[in-house]
Amino acid sequence: MKKQLSFSEIEFANKRKKTQKEVFFEKMRRIVPLVAWCDLIRPYYYEIGMGRQPILLETMLKMYLVSQWFNLSDAGAEDMLNENLAVRSYVGLDGDAPDETTLCKFRHLLEKNDLNKKIFVSFNQLLVEENIILKEGTIVDATIINAPTSYKNKTKQRTPEMGSTRKNDQKYYGLKAHIGVDEHSGIVHSVATTAANTSDIDAVNDVLHGDESVVRGDAAYVGIEKRVDICEKYQDGSGEIEWLTHSHKKPAYMVCKIDKNVKFEINKKRSTVTTDEQKALEKSKASVRIKVEHVFAVIKQRFGFRKTRYRNLAKNANKLLMLFTLANVLVYSRHKAKVK
Repeated sequence: MKKQLSFSEIEFANKRKKTQKEVFFEKMRRIVPLVAWCDLIRPYYYEIGMGRQPILLETMLKMYLVSQWFNLSDAGAEDMLNENLAVRSYVGLDGDAPDETTLCKFRHLLEKNDLNKKIFVSFNQLLVEENIILKEGTIVDATIINAPTSYKNKTKQRTPEMGSTRKNDQKYYGLKAHIGVDEHSGIVHSVATTAANTSDIDAVNDVLHGDESVVRGDAAYVGIEKRVDICEKYQDGSGEIEWLTHSHKKPAYMVCKIDKNVKFEINKKRSTVTTDEQKALEKSKASVRIKVEHVFAVIKQRFGFRKTRYRNLAKNANKLLMLFTLANVLVYSRHKAKVK
C-alpha cells in the first residue's frame, strides 16, 4: 500500500526551485554505489528474525552518509532527519527517523568489522577498472585535524593518542591525516592517520603503493629518496642494499641506487630558493601538486571536518576513510560530468 503524503510533503514536492541539498542528493543517488556498499555490510548486519525487525540496511547506510556529509553527531543526524524534508526524501523515511542510539550501534558495527576500509578499497577498485586511477604518479601530503584540548574528563588529561605540533609559528593539538593522491585523477588511493606530532615524512611509506613513476610532495618530504623504507619499497631485488652509518650504528641514509625508474619531484624549502629560475621551477612543481589541496578542501570546507569529536585515534581513522571515500565520490562525479 502506497504511503499517503502529508500536506507539507505535497507542498515540498510541488515547489519549483530545488534547494542545494536536493541537487546534491540527486547527484549522490546517481553516483554513490549504494547497492555494492550494502552488499559489503550485509553479512555483518542484523538478521531478520521472529522478533522486532531491524531497520532496512539501505536506510541506515543513508542516514550514516548524511551524518558524514554534514559532520553531524548521532543526535544531530536524528534531528536533521526529523526536520529536513530534503534529507528525509533522500533517506526514504515514512515516519520518525531512527534514533541516535540506533545510528551509534550501526557506526560501531562498521568500526568493529573494518567496513569503512572495505568500502574505500572497493570504490577505488571500481575507479581503477574504469581507468580513472592510473597509478602513474602519486602526490603525498598531510593535514592537521584539531582535537578538543579540554581536561574536563574522567582522567583529567588530554587524549594520549593525540599529539601537539607547531606549524607556521602556531600550535596545534590533534591528529594528522596523511594521504596519497593519484596524480592523473586527484583520487585518494591511500590514507594513514597518526598523532599530529608525527612528521609527514615518517608516514609517507604508508601512502605510496610502490608502482609510481613519480612521487610529488612539498618541502616536508625533502630527503624522501634517502629513507630506508622508501628505498626498500622501490627495490626490484637486483641490487644489494648498503648502509652508511654514524658512530651510534644507526642508518643515516641509503647509498644504493633505487632500481625502479621512479622520480621524486619534491619542492625545496623556501630558504634554499633564491634565483628567479629556481622560483619558477618550484612554482611549476606546486601547480601540479595542487590537486591534493582540493581533497583537503572537500573534507574541511564542504564536509566541515575541521575538529574531531572522537578521542580515540582508531575511531577517527575509520571516519577519515569514509570521508575520503565520499570525497572520491565527488571527484568521480566531476569526471563523469566531463565525459558527458
